[in-house]
Amino acid sequence: MNHKNAHTNKPRSWDDVERLNKRLEVTYKKSKADIWATMEPKLEPVNELKTIRLTDRPVFRWAVAASVILVLGLTGLMRFYQVSPEAVPGQHLLVDLPDGSVVHLNAASSLSYHPYWWQFSRSLNFEGEAYFEVEKGSTFTVHSSKGSTSVLGTSFNIYSRDQDYQVACLTGKVQVTDNNNEKLVLLPNQKASLSSAGFNVQKNVDLREETAWVNQEFFFTSKSLSMVLNEIERQYGVQINGADTLKYKYTGNFNRRQDVEEVLGFVCKPFGIKFEKTGENEFRLTNMNPEH
Repeated sequence: MNHKNAHTNKPRSWDDVERLNKRLEVTYKKSKADIWATMEPKLEPVNELKTIRLTDRPVFRWAVAASVILVLGLTGLMRFYQVSPEAVPGQHLLVDLPDGSVVHLNAASSLSYHPYWWQFSRSLNFEGEAYFEVEKGSTFTVHSSKGSTSVLGTSFNIYSRDQDYQVACLTGKVQVTDNNNEKLVLLPNQKASLSSAGFNVQKNVDLREETAWVNQEFFFTSKSLSMVLNEIERQYGVQINGADTLKYKYTGNFNRRQDVEEVLGFVCKPFGIKFEKTGENEFRLTNMNPEH
């Protein structure tokens, strides 16, 4: 290999290198300020960032208003929506309440309550006759036209018809309050009856007859015959004409499983009263001993 030819194109000294570099330099006559002045107009403008609060947007305000309306609407539905079970004449009805409590409604009886508000207030309105089996929990109150009954967990019977208001406690404790805010507490086997003079309390009462109607049986001890016949009307869904004029007292019982004409027969016969059927569900009584 010829070493002389291999190095022919290389510079022989540092002077040669400097002369070569000077040939490669590019002279730019504009200053930095001139360059920036030329480029600045060509740059895209940067928009100033704006802070927009969500609460300033109309959509947000509408959403908040709609949420408030929705909450109020649901609360109103829970608070005021009610159901009103009713046992019509000739019918008994079993009502299951939201907390597991049970109400046995006698014929011609009704109640109303707010199912969606029940967890906040166990309260109902009631008229007629019913046997209550209450689950333990917050105060359970039954409001009637003549008074109210409150318990925590117990079983009791209420009779609230016309001017009669009676409460019988079977288990637990029952607080009864009249419309004058007079209060009393009943213990098991005690019964309170309300009159114009206030409450009359009976103790050590055999309450089996008070709730016998739940098993379709009805007992009466020295009750007015017109009251007994009114009960027959309720239990069988019939109309009995002429009962209000009768002044007899009746002691006895009947079973609702019996035919209505059979029941009328043994109730009326001891007093010399005849009955006749005048319609599909209608009867007329004739007193054969008007002097009594």
